[in-house]
Amino acid sequence: MRGIMLSLALCLVPFFGLSESLTYRLDPESEALFTVSDNFLSVAYDTWLLYAADFSNPQFLQLVKLLSPMYFRIGGTTADIVIFVDDSNTEQVHIRDDDVIILTASYWLELTEFAKKAGVRILFDLNSLTRNEDGSWNSENAEQLIRFSRENDIDLDWELGNEPDIYYLTFNTSVSANQLAQDYNKLRALLDQYEYDSSYVVGPSMFDVGNGEGTKAYLREFLSGASSSIYAVSWHQYYFSGLTATEADFLNTDYFNFLEERTKVVTGIVGSSNKVWLAETSSCNNRGAEGKSDRFLASFLWLDKLGLTAKLGVDLLVRQTIWGYNYPLLNNEYGPNSDWWISILHKKVVGSTVIPLTNDGEDSRPVRLYAQCAKSDSLWGDEAVVVFGLNLADSPQTFTLSGIGASDVDVSIGYLFELTPETDLYSNNVRLNGEVLSLTEDLELPDLTPKLIELNEEFTMPAHSLAFWIFPNANFRACS
Repeated sequence: MRGIMLSLALCLVPFFGLSESLTYRLDPESEALFTVSDNFLSVAYDTWLLYAADFSNPQFLQLVKLLSPMYFRIGGTTADIVIFVDDSNTEQVHIRDDDVIILTASYWLELTEFAKKAGVRILFDLNSLTRNEDGSWNSENAEQLIRFSRENDIDLDWELGNEPDIYYLTFNTSVSANQLAQDYNKLRALLDQYEYDSSYVVGPSMFDVGNGEGTKAYLREFLSGASSSIYAVSWHQYYFSGLTATEADFLNTDYFNFLEERTKVVTGIVGSSNKVWLAETSSCNNRGAEGKSDRFLASFLWLDKLGLTAKLGVDLLVRQTIWGYNYPLLNNEYGPNSDWWISILHKKVVGSTVIPLTNDGEDSRPVRLYAQCAKSDSLWGDEAVVVFGLNLADSPQTFTLSGIGASDVDVSIGYLFELTPETDLYSNNVRLNGEVLSLTEDLELPDLTPKLIELNEEFTMPAHSLAFWIFPNANFRACS
């Protein structure tokens, strides 16, 4: 993504020493806050990387498959220069130049077959900048792709354009919110025409909502004209620029809190009219920060984002990117970076029901925790609660958790997945309860066994660590 440097007045990173105990509280009688999508944790593959990755690589396929179910979004800034070409009767097709990327029918079949084998669903971002003289969307090329996809029984969902609020910066043009709404209505009608009536349309995939009144007005105007044509309202979010990112930025709680500020702006505008998707997101824009955004250093922002967005009612988020650039889940050889392992643990443990977890700490607290109903497992059963989060401090931190064991069911034991870097914050590898995680020779997951712990109300997290605590038989109303 060709991002924009966010201009934020941020204070210096606070010093985290050994804190006085923070108190977190759960209420077993509380109702669920939200229920997020089963595809909540999803991934992106950037359109500028079309033809770059090897979709025939069995390790690539396997490591995507291990993250399913999820969306596989194909989009980004260059989605708006992609043209579909049916090359079945063409010997040679020029794939790309500076202004156009050709998506051939043969490559599209390869890409969609990969997704099918991996058990993931494609969210494809159509080119919005094929325009008629009157400024309306010229849907002719999109219709060719839709028709071809229907003829080949390809089931997928759709976006139209990428970050239209900054077209004036990326393409020296503009599309009004009212016009974009009409274009989305046209796309919805086109999909219905080709019997894609069960496919979702998602948009408008804005770069930012809340950096000024103009962006808020753009989203409001778009929704006033297109709310009935879209399934989810989408926008993008990054914390800072990858061109200038420092180690301190990745640990600065002001950046962590920036996500909550922006999310509340979006959800406040959308209300209950549509679901909200964070359709492209990572730690820093401009394709990430080399040697930082693909290391354990960035995993704090990633796990916090997974917890915070669910708590705020975001139905689904899409991680930029599965492969390529400086912030991928998989490295250039299709091996796992630390955030891939974080994602695997989240997929294994965290369910879709979000429950309230309150605290008496400040926004600058080094320990940040979230709570959801746990996924069913033979080890902890069907009605467990998981509390997960991070310690940003370079020293151990203690917190108190009340509400577990407050019911008539005795909860005396729990399970702990504790994640630390193999060596330091710049490690690619992750330790789970002290042991370095690695795939088996058959590219299967290792035995992800938690540590059995005796429960009391006080917990301590090691310096620079992440953790998932599972409390079985917690007897929470929301998880029954």
